Amino acid sequence: MDSLKFEIARFLASKAMLKQRTTYQQVGEAVGWNHPNGRGLGAHLEVILNYLAEKKLPPLTTVLVKKGERYPHEDAMEYIRNVLGDINIETTQQEVFAFDWASVPELQTDLTKLPDGREVWLTSFWGFDPSQWGCIGFADEAKRNRFLTQSQPGTLVAIYVTKGKGPEDMRGKIVGVLELSHELGHAQNYISGDRWREKDLDPASNGKWLYAVKVSRAWSVVPEDWKRVEDILPEAYSSAHPEFIGASGVKVGAEEAEKLLQLDVQEVHVYGSNEAADPTIRTLQSALSPSRAIPPPSAPYTVGETDGPKFLYILELQGDIAAYLGCLAADVEEHSIIKVGFSKSPLARRNQIQSAYPEGSFKWSVLFPSSMPNEAPYANAAVAIVGEDAMKKRLVDEKAKVLGGEFFLAEDWLVRKTWAAGNYAAEQEQGKFENES
Repeated sequence: MDSLKFEIARFLASKAMLKQRTTYQQVGEAVGWNHPNGRGLGAHLEVILNYLAEKKLPPLTTVLVKKGERYPHEDAMEYIRNVLGDINIETTQQEVFAFDWASVPELQTDLTKLPDGREVWLTSFWGFDPSQWGCIGFADEAKRNRFLTQSQPGTLVAIYVTKGKGPEDMRGKIVGVLELSHELGHAQNYISGDRWREKDLDPASNGKWLYAVKVSRAWSVVPEDWKRVEDILPEAYSSAHPEFIGASGVKVGAEEAEKLLQLDVQEVHVYGSNEAADPTIRTLQSALSPSRAIPPPSAPYTVGETDGPKFLYILELQGDIAAYLGCLAADVEEHSIIKVGFSKSPLARRNQIQSAYPEGSFKWSVLFPSSMPNEAPYANAAVAIVGEDAMKKRLVDEKAKVLGGEFFLAEDWLVRKTWAAGNYAAEQEQGKFENES
């Protein structure tokens, strides 16, 4: 086996030691593979499988699955059966998890640690907006000193929104990750004027959390990956009362930190920072290890994100669109202002567009998909581009008013037909892609 194959095998062993399955995307990001869906890895995996069989070691490749699935795809199972025979895949995976992989010298590695040996903590906020609130505040100096003595600059802090306060769709869920410096100061130094005024006027927050530690970088978890804190970090969350977690924070163990690394995130700007945020959507593990990131795709698209599975989407502008366009209400009856496109996260894309608008009565919402599937249906940007182009063509052919770029004013019936046209075209392209694979 060459060095790449050993690197893949070591990554799979590190997952097996945590009793976790892994995905092609995670393997690709871990080894710097040039295709985000893992296309082309099969030849390496077959060599690894034969190597393990010769060494009489459990078949590590059986814990490699597609996102959201428990067992390898049937195509992969064909290779596995050619080497191992007609195995019971569940039993085989449990044998992989039970084996002591630390006893195999050539597969020993410590991939359970975060990049650069960072630690992870957990605390709670009433929301998550680092662009306006660029610090973690403590109630007194003693609590801040406890954190400082038990952490290092660059420590990561997972943020979940308290269950009793904050936006309802965020409550109890991990929605962001902060990187902490050890720069200290009064909280007002790191909070925007408007937010400080809100804090000062609210009796529940006035005079609190003044002993601050500055945030150096921040990542927002894409809404599709918002999960309950109990599901991602159960041990850390149950280690202390929620009030203590919110006031002082608790450390997160290596195994649970690994789950955090696999969340899709998007870097966001930190208040007071001169550094630009990279809006690329990728796993936290990839965001923390830029040298291992997948090279950007050659096909251009609006949202910065690594290639890989994509959703098509149609966003709709909610509000009085006649007033927005400066026309009569009768002229836009049964019409919508929409944006068509594709992304790894339609909800993150909506939030990104909304953030460019001043606060007001006009809000963007995800019209389609009407309910978000667990997995993005299209394999990559090349497939999704075909669907997006088909949506634009349908709108232009039917004389929808072009409002610039990917924005249109269209009759409601045409919006529905446009969505169907885009998905049909993408599904046809998906079929070609799968046949070529």
